[in-house]
Formats: sequence, C-alpha cells, structure tokens
Amino acid sequence: MNDPRYQFRVSWSDEDHAWIGVCNGFVLVSHIAATEADCLRGIRELVDDIVADLQRNGEALPRPLPWDAFDAPLLDTAVGTTN
Repeated sequence: MNDPRYQFRVSWSDEDHAWIGVCNGFVLVSHIAATEADCLRGIRELVDDIVADLQRNGEALPRPLPWDAFDAPLLDTAVGTTN
C-alpha cells in the first residue's frame, strides 16, 4: 500500500511474547510475528491483500483513522527503529 495516509505500527506484546502489527485504516486487522521485521512485512502484505480484494469487488477503502486512537509505538521503516 503506497497511500501515505495509511500508516503501520509494530509494537511488542508482553502478553503474546511476540510483535503485533496494525494499520490505522484497518482497525480489526492485525498481524503477529516473532520478529519486528517479519511483523511489519506481514501486516503490510495482509493489508495489501485486503485492499486488492476490496478493489476487485468495487468496494471503498476504509478511511485512515488518526493515530491518537492507538497506543503502539510508530515504527520508523526508513531506519528500522521505533520512536
């Protein structure tokens, strides 16, 4: 997904002992993985699949939500660190 309004966040879950990835427009979608990099890759691929399916069916994409509704740290994908 190349739309800059959609942003991805990855954060560690002590409860799950894994990384959890979310996207601000897809509030019911998440991805869990053992590594931060795999989690980011996984949530991006999952959202890409959902977007392709929505577009194929002529459905509207969800509106991106403001991040103040989320508490996960933002992953800086350019350098691979969290803010």
